[in-house]
Amino acid sequence: MFAVAVASFTRVPLLPDIGATLSLSDGDLGLLTAAFGLGRLLTDLPAGRMASSVAPRRGLAGAGISLAVACTLFATAHSFAQALVASALIGCASALTNTTGMYAFATAAGAERRGANMALFSSALMSGQTVGPAAGGALTALAGWRGAMGAAAAVGVAVAAASLGRWWTAASRGSPSPVPGADRTPAVKPGGGDPPSDREQVANPHGASVPPSHWELAALAAAPFTVFFVIGGVSQTLVPLIGGRQLGLSASTIGLALALGGAMRFPGAWAAGLSSDRYSRRLVLVPTLFILALGAGVLALDGGTVGWLAAILVLALGSSAISVAAAALADRVPPDQLGHQLGIFRLTGDAGLLAGPILAGFLYEASGVGLAAGVTAAIAVIAALGALRFTE
Repeated sequence: MFAVAVASFTRVPLLPDIGATLSLSDGDLGLLTAAFGLGRLLTDLPAGRMASSVAPRRGLAGAGISLAVACTLFATAHSFAQALVASALIGCASALTNTTGMYAFATAAGAERRGANMALFSSALMSGQTVGPAAGGALTALAGWRGAMGAAAAVGVAVAAASLGRWWTAASRGSPSPVPGADRTPAVKPGGGDPPSDREQVANPHGASVPPSHWELAALAAAPFTVFFVIGGVSQTLVPLIGGRQLGLSASTIGLALALGGAMRFPGAWAAGLSSDRYSRRLVLVPTLFILALGAGVLALDGGTVGWLAAILVLALGSSAISVAAAALADRVPPDQLGHQLGIFRLTGDAGLLAGPILAGFLYEASGVGLAAGVTAAIAVIAALGALRFTE
């Protein structure tokens, strides 16, 4: 998961250079990021079904192959259309990896540790998102943006080779590949007897005993939509465009700033995950969404390089909302429906990843950073208020 995230986010600080080479406008670059979101959107539901029925290494092998093909196509792009297709295929590989990993981490332990597990899941992604932009900026300085995307293709080959190698080793030993959750059996009371009753399961403060209502599902779905809307529209579109065109920063400098923001996600994710286990999912989810709105608001103030960097850091802290929302969903959804529901969860998130860059790119082109970031902040505030509808 770390490796795929590195390769997927290598492209982020390259946007100004890609636009210059292919003669693309700000709106075109927004569509390029949106294509990544569209690829993820189209893959989320099939990936959710696959996550609950196929061993993780098989899904990751397919993701590695898709990633290698997509990044090679991107590195050789000489037209906007080819770059769009390549970006969408990178999104497909990313969705397959993330949904597979989210299901595995959500079902790896009981609800009392699920928040911490989802924080570990987020850390794997965030560490890749931290290294990816920094590596992309550094490789661009050495070999151009095409060389950087070629290196990302090599990462895909390595992921596929490692995953297929593990599967082949297991098969040659005659041991079948495990299916996530297949070895789980109902809990048995100490000293024997029947599995715990529904009433006893309710004693767990985050027990999966009462299915969420439609309102609660909508409130939880708003969290990934908003986080990815802000990541796609602000972190992956407005931040590199402002850094390159308004502040005159190089791709390597932009990549390092995004890497610093990624590093800030570690303490945020762990604090959010552990706090949601100990206290309340809602008590953590609502403030993190407000922090996300604050980050977009800071960028809207157009405070120069200092404000630009501050917005990156604040947005990084607010992004931990998605792991808390995923833990809350896993608390309440029956295990046999969890893969499908996590596919829908990621689908709504990637709808935000698709809409965010389109809206941000065109609003920035039409009226500047104030309107684009201000609208994004308003959407995050609405999501935070909606999260109040969720009950433990």
